[in-house]
Amino acid sequence: MLFPTDMNDRLLTNFRSGTPSLCAYVFSHPNLVEVAGLAGFDCFMADMMFTALDWDEIAHLIRAARGTGISPMIRVQTYPWTDGTDTRTVSDVARALSLGATAVTISIASAEHMRSLLRLRSDWHRMIHLRRFANAAQFPSFAERVEAETLIVPTVESEGALEDLEAIFALDGIELVWLAAGDLTKILGVPYQYEHRKILDVVERAVKMGERHGAGVMYNLGLDSPDFESLVSAARRFFDLGVRVVGVDAVEWHLQMALSYIRQQTLGITEPT
Repeated sequence: MLFPTDMNDRLLTNFRSGTPSLCAYVFSHPNLVEVAGLAGFDCFMADMMFTALDWDEIAHLIRAARGTGISPMIRVQTYPWTDGTDTRTVSDVARALSLGATAVTISIASAEHMRSLLRLRSDWHRMIHLRRFANAAQFPSFAERVEAETLIVPTVESEGALEDLEAIFALDGIELVWLAAGDLTKILGVPYQYEHRKILDVVERAVKMGERHGAGVMYNLGLDSPDFESLVSAARRFFDLGVRVVGVDAVEWHLQMALSYIRQQTLGITEPT
């Protein structure tokens, strides 16, 4: 399962068939990727933007993913709230793909920012350290396969990206757009109210844009889910709105919730700790 295809990669399989996907965030260890994979989650997102994850750790996370069937999505470092484009982002996207990520997500400042990244969908260095084409005649089909296996996902969480939302969906090669809930709620003046009418309007508008342009929407649930039942209900509501990929926050947080619940129930603790 080293190489993602429609047949062995959960996110690609679901995306091509129209099946909703659940994405867990992982901020630390490959074991947690395996836990999420064995639990049947479709993909995980490893955040290099606001964590200490380095490239060696990313390589291990991807290997863990391929062993348990979960699709790796890597969020590379960038900062869309300033002027200009950091050209290092392009090389970081290429590196994440070369290590075998199914998807790379980038927090962008504009549609033009995203345009410069989409050409990497056909970059031929994808896992080139492990696979080859036998001769020059096979290269065109190899390149087609590389492009078909690659999702480059814009993260919309800046004012510039939100203003360019339709233009982003219209870009050739866009299959999935992530509406990053936390910063979007702040832009809309309803901080961390993840199901406020203002944010739901944006989600619904984005789903319609996606339908027009043949792309899907990813949305992450908030940090305020008090229990698993609330989280499940929220995920279902966004799937019902037409969201294709729902992010349910970090495996580390889920584990903390589960252990807290076990402790409270075992010891008869009624107040949250």
